[in-house]
Amino acid sequence: MHKLFIAPTSLQDTPPLDYIDATFHAGYDGIGLRVHRSPGLPFHPVVGDAALIRDMRARLNGFPVFDLYSFYLEPATDVSAFASAMELGASFGAKYATVMGADIDWSRQRDNFIKTCDLARQFGLVCSLEFAVIRPLATLPQTVRLIEESKRDAVMCIDPLHLARSGGTPADVKALDAKYFPYAQISDGVLEPGEPNPGLFGKLGMGQRKLPGEGTLPLRELLAALPKDIPLSVELPHSLAPAGTSPRDWATMTLQSVRSYVGQ
Repeated sequence: MHKLFIAPTSLQDTPPLDYIDATFHAGYDGIGLRVHRSPGLPFHPVVGDAALIRDMRARLNGFPVFDLYSFYLEPATDVSAFASAMELGASFGAKYATVMGADIDWSRQRDNFIKTCDLARQFGLVCSLEFAVIRPLATLPQTVRLIEESKRDAVMCIDPLHLARSGGTPADVKALDAKYFPYAQISDGVLEPGEPNPGLFGKLGMGQRKLPGEGTLPLRELLAALPKDIPLSVELPHSLAPAGTSPRDWATMTLQSVRSYVGQ
């Protein structure tokens, strides 16, 4: 049976303590935390806020923290700036640091990824690469190449929507070593007209997500291609909810939706 944990992007406008409370109330098996700013996304700073950290630690009280969002490899990235967020996240018990490839200079991106992996390892974290057509690191083959060239024990987190948008298939995932996939994201969605479109990789928008079973992605085939019963990160933004739905209710709705889908 898949363990289900919530991705911070599901409740990205919700302050940390309310986010944790919503996760508990829904009954998730674990939680992902946003401890580092992601470009263009809402952010509630945690690092350096001693009172908030104390309250978060008391609320979590050993509850499984799975992954940390998000460490972007951009042209001006100073990897040392990731240290305080990684250290804090690791102190909460996190296992993975989610890394995004956002640099068109491949060599610089690879070098910064190596540094990021080495830094994460100091805190007992493993880097998890997530590719997306909205960024330069857009495809499954690119992600495999970056991990192989880095010669580090990194993994990847498959986003079903971006796998499809990049032209990847469940068969492509099945062909790779299972070691790359200790977990995966789950959400449904639909492709934009004309996708996949390699000519627009790095320039496309966020895409349209849907609750599992409500979109057109080959979710069942992807789940079958991934290692059996791996944990799943539920990434279903609150913006999908009916108007007036509270963060607590949305957390419950998303968990019930995914549980129903994977249990069928």
